[in-house]
Amino acid sequence: MSLLRLAGIFACTAVAALVLSSERALADHVSCGDTITADTTLDSDLTNCPNNGIVIGADDLTLDLNGHRIDGDEAPAAGCDPQIELCDIGVLNDGHDGVTTKDGSMQEFDYGIALGNAHENRALRISSRREVFFGAVLFGSARNVIRGGSFSHNTPPEGDGIGVFGCRHIRIIENEIRANEGPGVHLRGSSKNVVMGNTFVRNGPSVAIGGEGGHARANGNQVLGNRVVGGDGIFVGPGDRNVITGNHVSRATGSIAIERGQHNLVAHNLVARARGSQGISLGINNPPFGGGGNVVRENRVKNSREDGFRVAVKDNGSVLRRNIAIAAGDDGFDIQGHSTKLAENRALRNDDLGIDAVRSSIDGGGNLARRNGNPRQCKSIACS
Repeated sequence: MSLLRLAGIFACTAVAALVLSSERALADHVSCGDTITADTTLDSDLTNCPNNGIVIGADDLTLDLNGHRIDGDEAPAAGCDPQIELCDIGVLNDGHDGVTTKDGSMQEFDYGIALGNAHENRALRISSRREVFFGAVLFGSARNVIRGGSFSHNTPPEGDGIGVFGCRHIRIIENEIRANEGPGVHLRGSSKNVVMGNTFVRNGPSVAIGGEGGHARANGNQVLGNRVVGGDGIFVGPGDRNVITGNHVSRATGSIAIERGQHNLVAHNLVARARGSQGISLGINNPPFGGGGNVVRENRVKNSREDGFRVAVKDNGSVLRRNIAIAAGDDGFDIQGHSTKLAENRALRNDDLGIDAVRSSIDGGGNLARRNGNPRQCKSIACS
């Protein structure tokens, strides 16, 4: 039987799979709700899909959107119970490995792209916007990559850019994530993931690590070399051994905060014009949370509205070393946590004290405070 005859037969059935010959799809025209089982290149937009856009039905395939858009209808899927089935998703991959989705966009679904229980997948140069919940969501998955895309303007009050739940070894690299009411990237109950080289603009917050609930703690993640402008900054809590380095954060509320966690590293970040209480903080006072053993080193904080660096009462045994606080609206360093060690920090031209520390703070030496508003310069720590 000829390949053309086979294509005609399958087009007349309710089967959504596409037919291949020599690893090439016979037809690239796909309709809303179709399941694909072979390499597929779209030849047109999909518009007003009432439920799922495209469903991945096999391992090791490529879905090339070819510059086209998968468009939802801005309404919940009729007859679909989201408690027991996956509904209203632009591209759905539940359980298939080695799949690449690339070069196109989706909008106006509950979720733009979903990778569930799926490993070694890639989403490349994907735009997902105006979704109800997430531009992209990953759950129970490992070793997936989201790169070079845009996840923006997802719908208030729920909309997040990218949600990562119960995952490991996910890489979120070089995306633009803009104007999401919720987190730009949320890592919840997920460990050893990398968020690197992304641009975040006016998200709330930009990166959230951890969350409420018994399985929300997120450990060993890396947030590296991202740019954050406006909105909220980078938050950890609860989470341990996370690394936040080389990020540039400007005009953000709560710029970098380890709210609850231990042995996290915050290093080599630049925070400018923080609009919240402080530029970099450990723990929070209301409600009182904290951690301990965190390391904050070689960061520069400029022009914070209140303190440059703050350590709350409940954070103990952390270390601040070789940081610089410049022109904060209150103290350069406000240290309320017990047994916090300060060494080789510099506080310059802050409105009040350069370093305001409790008596139980540990003086590691080499701290410098000059031209601060309070003539004492430092409290409970020796400063040159």
